Amino acid sequence: MKHLGRELLATDGLLGYYNAFRNGLHKYPRIQLRMAAGQVIGEFATFLREELGISSLLRTEVVTHDGWGISHQHILQISRSEDIDIWSREIGFSNPSHISRMMVFESLGECTPRTSIVDRLSFLCGRSSRLIRSGPIARFDLVSLVEKMRQRFGFPQARGEDILQGVDDVNQRLKLALGRMLPRLVDP
Repeated sequence: MKHLGRELLATDGLLGYYNAFRNGLHKYPRIQLRMAAGQVIGEFATFLREELGISSLLRTEVVTHDGWGISHQHILQISRSEDIDIWSREIGFSNPSHISRMMVFESLGECTPRTSIVDRLSFLCGRSSRLIRSGPIARFDLVSLVEKMRQRFGFPQARGEDILQGVDDVNQRLKLALGRMLPRLVDP
């Protein structure tokens, strides 16, 4: 069940940091899982509570989809810092975007919203002393940072060079099929 939770968060969830006051630091972590499958969310919430002692809030929202109607979104939310720490130790994170948020938070004591993964990776590589809008990073820095993520979090499972090769392959297919490419992550 822990593996399921880690992958649900990686694909259908978010890890964000929020502030308690209008102009305060973004230092309060929150995990949210959103799915149409209410039974899955409910059973996972029971597992978190009974097996790991993690408190969560369950709610449902009606979502309007342009062109085809409405659906119900079932949401599991974890907001207490202690529960996020338990999640980190017992379940973990596999999404590099979530891992970079955790690493920025550990370094700065906050992680502001709406930062791109390139901005966070640039900061974590030492290219800037603050979390600011950034450009691509050096290939070596990305490979080194992925290795740090693998050592600390056990993910991503692929090595940095393999990730870069995969990005290059996707870009070649996108360019041929659609005439566009992914945003540049690393310097050429």
